[in-house]
Amino acid sequence: MRRLLPVLTALAVTLGLASAVTSADAAARPTAPWISGQAVQRDGSVAITLDWDPAPGASAYDVYALKGEGEPIMTGQLVGRGIAGTRTVVGGLTAGTTYCFALLGNNGGAGSPRACKVTPPVSRAVTPTALATTAATFNLRCGSKSKCNSGWKWKKRQKKVVADIDRIGSDILVFVEGHVAHKYGKKKRWIGKVMAKRGYELACQTQRSKKRKLFSQTAYVRSSAYAVVDPKANSKGTRFTRFGDRDHGFCQALIQHRATGKQVAIAAVHLRDGKADGIRQQETSYVLGRVTGAFPGRPTVVLGDFNSHRGLDRRGQTDTPRLVMEGAGYADAVDIAAQLTYPYLNSAHGFKTDPPRSTTWPTHVDRIFVSPGITVPSWENIAVLAGGRYATPMASDHNPIKATLYIP
Repeated sequence: MRRLLPVLTALAVTLGLASAVTSADAAARPTAPWISGQAVQRDGSVAITLDWDPAPGASAYDVYALKGEGEPIMTGQLVGRGIAGTRTVVGGLTAGTTYCFALLGNNGGAGSPRACKVTPPVSRAVTPTALATTAATFNLRCGSKSKCNSGWKWKKRQKKVVADIDRIGSDILVFVEGHVAHKYGKKKRWIGKVMAKRGYELACQTQRSKKRKLFSQTAYVRSSAYAVVDPKANSKGTRFTRFGDRDHGFCQALIQHRATGKQVAIAAVHLRDGKADGIRQQETSYVLGRVTGAFPGRPTVVLGDFNSHRGLDRRGQTDTPRLVMEGAGYADAVDIAAQLTYPYLNSAHGFKTDPPRSTTWPTHVDRIFVSPGITVPSWENIAVLAGGRYATPMASDHNPIKATLYIP
């Protein structure tokens, strides 16, 4: 990487970062770039692939990088000069370190918003294994009839949900807020029936007892890839009364990979929403303790709607679930994936057809956490777009999130 440029505050003003952006500048301002690829190199450094949308009137771009978030981005290193396209590779980055990136077009407009990313640690360098699998999470917004019919009605959404299930095609598939989706609407499209028809087995559900069966959080596995180890024990072990409502909770299961015989622990999670970082922290610790206590020593995947994301501190909260998971050696798949698809689109969009975009951090509440040793060759936000907007009717107010995992 080139030397740090001694860019003074006056230059920051010249670049339009220390003053209000005029309407003319705003029209020509590049959008925030995003990281579409990252790879740990043989020397332990990291190379990232940076992409961006073309800015009106710009035919070339300078790319800046800065460690951390503290300083004006244009005081960072100039890592790409006069790039004619909309992609570049930046090498020589330190593994396990936060970097922020920004663009400056040659059209005289202001610099772009920053986009930040944590580079993967060396321990998460992608390593193929005999157990390569896919895992996905999908919030259906159908925990009750009223929620099912808010936004686009379930009658219209149900067919789209089934289409998304086919599009996901994952070996492990978790549904969140799906209780009513298992028994409401067109019968042949009830989630349980849809999954059975496609060769899936129910691995766990939020609660199953003689008095009550809840499908709010469920985990399904493709029968050709996995066997569920003691399904009855998994169901009985997930009666979760800590969360005081039907929509939030978790379930856990132990599954066995048919080809390798390897056992993997999985958990389907939906944490509290709103300003409840302390509660989410307690819930995450509880879930992690339950899963690791029930299935010690197994590689573990915890996925679902965490109602929390990186950068949440900008809204007066903290990403407490990540802190708990990272404290136990887990990593968010989006942080360590070698290839990323639509990382800049929010996974939760609230039925907005104009896709909400993230700038500083990818803001995904739908997350896939993996235990130490698991590496991630790809991560995907499965967004269905038509002409730059979400296709309607929309399947849910969340996009499915999917990752490919190499499990040791």
